[in-house]
Amino acid sequence: MTLLAHQLKAPLSVISALAQSLARRGHRMPSDDVRERAKKIWLASRRLDELIGTIMNFTRANAGGIVLHRTLFDIKAVLHRISREHEQLSGFRRCKLDIDVLPDRLSGDAVLIEQALGIVLANALRYSPEDRHVVVTGSVCEKAIAVTIADEGIGIPASDLPFISQPFFRAANTKHVPGTGLGLSLARHIVSLHSGKLLIESEEGRGTVVRIKLPREPD
Repeated sequence: MTLLAHQLKAPLSVISALAQSLARRGHRMPSDDVRERAKKIWLASRRLDELIGTIMNFTRANAGGIVLHRTLFDIKAVLHRISREHEQLSGFRRCKLDIDVLPDRLSGDAVLIEQALGIVLANALRYSPEDRHVVVTGSVCEKAIAVTIADEGIGIPASDLPFISQPFFRAANTKHVPGTGLGLSLARHIVSLHSGKLLIESEEGRGTVVRIKLPREPD
């Protein structure tokens, strides 16, 4: 709970400080400064919303409260949208997509699948240098599709890798990066609900590869 409180307080403090500066001196600031502060407020609010959403959904998942609402959806459109959104949040265009082979329609809960993919993509961007790309690749076999998200970031120490999807666990080399340790646990739970698999390969200092496999048809 202390960890969660700290992670929630950080973006809230940014929002509060910037809003106070605008309220006090906004009428004297150049328009570019006002826009820059407004952008920082927006980014911090997005981070706060992301944290709250992850915590709420993890709580629901832990209580068995997540129910799938299956529809046919375009997973390629989902990947393009979340890539643009996370690039915008990070401030850099660093996603390379190679997903044309994926089907136009996939059966699943579009909202939950988008959240699982978003968690993995956000992690890849968060733990990568600004000058390195995150590569998103799609592949298809007879009964399943796979989305692979590969980065060239800090990687995960070998001793931490077996525990990386456990709730609240964070790798030893991530203490300088904000996070709750809930995201991968939630993503794996969502993929499991779809009878899929989330597989992680990583090497410290060289990057991480996360592969999400989903059946093409529901069981």
